[in-house]
Amino acid sequence: MTCIGLSRPPSARLITTLACQALLLASASLAAGAAPNSVTVVHAWSRTTAPGTSVGVAYFEIINSGAADQLEAIETPSARRVELHSTTTVDGIVQMRPTRRVDVPRGGRILFSPGGLHAMLIDLKQPLKEGQRVPLTLVFKGSQRVHVEAIVQRLGAQTPTAGTILPPTEYRLPTWPRRATTPEFQLMDFEGRPRVLADYRGRIVVVFFGFVRCPDACPAELFKLALVMKKLGPSAKRVQVLFITLDPERDTPSVLKDYVGAFDPRFVGLTGTPAQIDRAAASFFVQYARVAVGSDYTIDHSTATFVLDGSGRLRLVGALNSSVDDFTHDVIALATE
Repeated sequence: MTCIGLSRPPSARLITTLACQALLLASASLAAGAAPNSVTVVHAWSRTTAPGTSVGVAYFEIINSGAADQLEAIETPSARRVELHSTTTVDGIVQMRPTRRVDVPRGGRILFSPGGLHAMLIDLKQPLKEGQRVPLTLVFKGSQRVHVEAIVQRLGAQTPTAGTILPPTEYRLPTWPRRATTPEFQLMDFEGRPRVLADYRGRIVVVFFGFVRCPDACPAELFKLALVMKKLGPSAKRVQVLFITLDPERDTPSVLKDYVGAFDPRFVGLTGTPAQIDRAAASFFVQYARVAVGSDYTIDHSTATFVLDGSGRLRLVGALNSSVDDFTHDVIALATE
């Protein structure tokens, strides 16, 4: 590459010369294989970790203004290791799987968000607290290393949609078939007391199946239900939220107590033998499976949230995308029947 000098005043020739030199240096760098930083990472955030778990999560958006690339790893001093995971829902079953890399297409945007791609922070050195900043280094195949800080938000944070409670008119959540059998279970609460569904007769009962080490769907749904309880105000005393573990091996009564209590102290966690858990899940038509992940395991499970009326009859079924207002509206409607 050559720079052609023009007949200009000395000051203009100096500017032209400096510009040419800079251009030549840039060309030499590109010829040597260096590339401008074309990947940026924005909107990085995490969640407060619940008691009893040492696994965190991080979300962000990758914006690529250059050639196609791949996210190969994430590093942080806050955890022993970071794994890239993807969450998909197939026929109502949430499947969380590790992925070795994430393709970032030329000119593309990749979103890590609840219910989709996410970074799992394994073996946290300290619990994550709201307001904390978690340093992350994203390592790309093109030798780029992008540094960002994830801001820790509230436990189970999903930005709720603000809105007012509308008078009950008709149910917003899908209704359970009237001819379907009433579910039942025989489990144990975190105080060691045997529990059956009839123990909660007279209250609106909200049931969700999950496991404590779930970093995505479970805390998001429990956080949503905690917001519902808050919006209900004094009416919340007529509602009982039950979290039934699908991982009795790791979710001991004490772990369950700390976990559900972090969302709302009125929530109750239930566990039991594997056979009791199987029967309870089958009674609610919940599907789940233990899936090996290296030397550890995760649990694929359906994510419906069940709402029963005061007589113990299953009436409504919520989903991960059901809003706080929809749940609140329908609970009020059931309570005023």
